[in-house]
Amino acid sequence: MKRAAWRMLPIVVFTVALVAALAVNIVLASRSRIALASTILRNPATVRTARFHVVAILPDTVDPFYTHLIEGLREESEKQNAALQIFYYAPTAIGEASSTSEEVSRWFEIALRSKTDGIILFQPKGMDVLQFAKEADSRHIPFVPLAMDAPQAWTHSGVTGDSISQGKEASTLILGLLGSAARIGIILSSDTSQGYAFNEEPYYRGVEETLKNRPGAAIAAAVREEESILGGEDACARMLTEHPDINAILCIDAKATIGAAQVIIDRGNVGQIVIIGADENVEVNRLIERGVVHASIVRDAVAMGQSGVALVIGERIGIRSPERISVGYHVIPTRGAGP
Repeated sequence: MKRAAWRMLPIVVFTVALVAALAVNIVLASRSRIALASTILRNPATVRTARFHVVAILPDTVDPFYTHLIEGLREESEKQNAALQIFYYAPTAIGEASSTSEEVSRWFEIALRSKTDGIILFQPKGMDVLQFAKEADSRHIPFVPLAMDAPQAWTHSGVTGDSISQGKEASTLILGLLGSAARIGIILSSDTSQGYAFNEEPYYRGVEETLKNRPGAAIAAAVREEESILGGEDACARMLTEHPDINAILCIDAKATIGAAQVIIDRGNVGQIVIIGADENVEVNRLIERGVVHASIVRDAVAMGQSGVALVIGERIGIRSPERISVGYHVIPTRGAGP
C-alpha cells in the first residue's frame, strides 16, 4: 500500500505543477486582454496609421552630414503623415561602380515592388540615376535623388547642396582675416565621379570667383583627401610640405577639417594657419572651441531631408511638379561669437 502511494506522488506533483502553470497563463492572458481592451480596442484613435509610405536609400555611415539628413527625413515624414523606411548601402562600396550599383539597385527594386509612395536616394558616387528615374516614372512613383552638388547630367527632380556658395563663404571669411596676404590651400573631396578637375570643382570655383575681387590673395594649392579615415590628415600634410607659404586651409567636409586640424596641432602652427572647416560634429565643435578651427560652414542636411520628403509627397498628391531644389548652409560659430 505504501509502495503504491509513493508511485502516485510524482503524478500528483506533476499535476499540481501543471495546474499552477495553467493558472499563471490564464492570469497573464487576462491581464494582456484587459490592457489591450483599455488601449487599442477601446481607443482605436490612439493607434497612428500613416497615410504615405516613403523609402529612403542612404549610405550606412556615421558622417554627421547623414545624421542630420536622416533627422530632416524623419521630421518631414512625421509632418506629412508618412511612414519612413530607410535602406542602407555599404559606404565601402561607394566609388566602386559595380558593387554600389548592385546593392543600391537591389534596394531600389524592393522599394518599387513595395509600391511605395515615393523613393529618395542619396546618389552614390559614379552612379547615373537616370535609369532609376525612368523606372520609377514608368510605375508612377515619385523619385527624388539627393546629392552634395547637382551632377552635370541631372535633368530631373532632385535636392542638392550648393558648394559654390560654400566656397564663396569660406574665402570671404579668409579675406576678412588675412586680406591680400591670403595664401590658400584647399582640401577637396575624394569623389572624382563627376570628372571634375581641381579648378572645375564647385567649391573651388566658389573660392576662385571670390578671390578675383581681391588682388594679391591666391589659391596656393588644392589636393583631394583620400578615402581612408586619415585621408584629410595625409592630404593636408602633403600640401603643406609642398607649399609651406600656405596660411589658410579650406576644407570640404568634417573629415578634412579634423585631419587638417590635427596636422596644424602636430606642427605647432595653431594660430599661424587659419582653418575654415565644413559640417558639424562633436570633434569639429571642440576644435572651434579650442581655437584650432576658426569656423565651419555647415551644409543644411536637415533641410535637404525635409525638402526630399516634401517633394515626393507633393508629387504623389499632385500639388507639386518635379523640380530642382538647392539647400543652403550656416556658419558656426555665428559671426561676432566664439574665437
